[in-house]
Amino acid sequence: MLFVESRALDRQVDGAARTALLEKLEDRGLTPLIRASRLSLFDLALLKSDRAREMEAAVAARMEVEGDAPYVRGELFCFRDYAHFLVFDGADGETAGVRAGVIYETETADPSQKLEEFCQTVGDALRSAEGEARGANPRAGDDAGDVARAGDGANGSGSRSSFAWRARESRVPESFRRFAEENEAPLLATRGEMVEGWLRTAGMLEDTEARRWLVRLHESHQEGRVTSLRPEDGSEPIPDALLTRFAGAGLVRREILVSCRKAGRALFRLPSPDALAVLGSAVCSECGASVGDEKAEEIVVPTSLTTTLLQDSSWLTTHLRAILSKLGVPDNQIAARQAEAGASDAQLMANVCGEPFLFLLRDGDWAAAHARRATEEHAHADDAHLVVIATGKVADDARQRLREYVRRLARGGREIELLVVEGLESARAELQPAFERASERALSAELWELDASLGMSVGFLMLARARLLRAHEAGELTDVAAAAASAVAGGMEM
Repeated sequence: MLFVESRALDRQVDGAARTALLEKLEDRGLTPLIRASRLSLFDLALLKSDRAREMEAAVAARMEVEGDAPYVRGELFCFRDYAHFLVFDGADGETAGVRAGVIYETETADPSQKLEEFCQTVGDALRSAEGEARGANPRAGDDAGDVARAGDGANGSGSRSSFAWRARESRVPESFRRFAEENEAPLLATRGEMVEGWLRTAGMLEDTEARRWLVRLHESHQEGRVTSLRPEDGSEPIPDALLTRFAGAGLVRREILVSCRKAGRALFRLPSPDALAVLGSAVCSECGASVGDEKAEEIVVPTSLTTTLLQDSSWLTTHLRAILSKLGVPDNQIAARQAEAGASDAQLMANVCGEPFLFLLRDGDWAAAHARRATEEHAHADDAHLVVIATGKVADDARQRLREYVRRLARGGREIELLVVEGLESARAELQPAFERASERALSAELWELDASLGMSVGFLMLARARLLRAHEAGELTDVAAAAASAVAGGMEM
């Protein structure tokens, strides 16, 4: 998934200065993708006669005279795991000027710093280009100098090498804002952050078998029953490999339970077998025998961390938060709602590239009654996409009810995406394409003005490029072109 961050400069740049700016940026090692493509086209059209720049000047002059659109509307500069862009005279309702931004991946290091350096480079190149224009046209140079000095003053630095770039805030949907401001959301978020790091590395509860054993241990402990490592009643013991994973993650601890052989009553628990030697000559309170002669068995006890994860099914939201974080969603764009005491349902909302996603989770199966409650919850979420996740099965009648609800919204003019996920182990794979579609829409909203210059959707190009580069670096042998296209394909998934 790709993300975008941009800044704006309230400064008019005319057609000639735009081309000069691109040349200055190319001198600084920034190759303009759109301009380079056009020059290559002109060179082919002129049979490689080295007159491509003359053709460019002629085309640019013709477009300026006709006035339909400027020759240079913006530019792209591509690097390995990120890209920069420039857009002139933005039609986003803000003051006409320049927008500079960075398109980056989750793994990109310090994208904000990259954007800061890019804005500084653009400012320096623009000042140099305008300086040359002032030499050719002194009158225009005076006007440009006045604007430059005003820009420096707005920046507060007084430096002639900087401009007053201002950050453009990312869009936060109103439905997400309302959800996040609910009274109980901060409590659950805090508890989730306590164990989020553990979940990222262990992924324990994504394993159905591991979760089944952990729930059994927790329920037995809540009922006052002990779980022996070597049960004598013929019940199934906990697999050693699973027990080792539980202990390593801090979910269980091993103890020694001492019981009276004659009365069969539990006496006390010890942290380890070595603790028996400390008791010395202690005797059983039931039969008077030496404690060392009584029955001692090793048991497994769930820790408080297990209780925190399993009570009210809060592990569902905690685990989903970890999945979303791995997909690149910032922590401050994720909010969870406290479930009712003893409930097996949970709710979470995420702001993904300016689009809200409402997650309704259930630890168990989804029936038609659960689907009805899901539609009622979503009715308060306005334009949020709906994601239903169950650790068990989703009944056919529940799916049908959800589909009909989405179709009814579409007939009323509200287009939302529906995802139905069975099993947390497949959640990440099914969420990623939906998030990438949201990412493409966000990129298209930011860069649509460049589509005409490039002859295709820039948002699609950036996402396909990122996917193909990742596949190439990973050495994948699949049809990566088809994979890139499917990642950004539109449509509603039921």
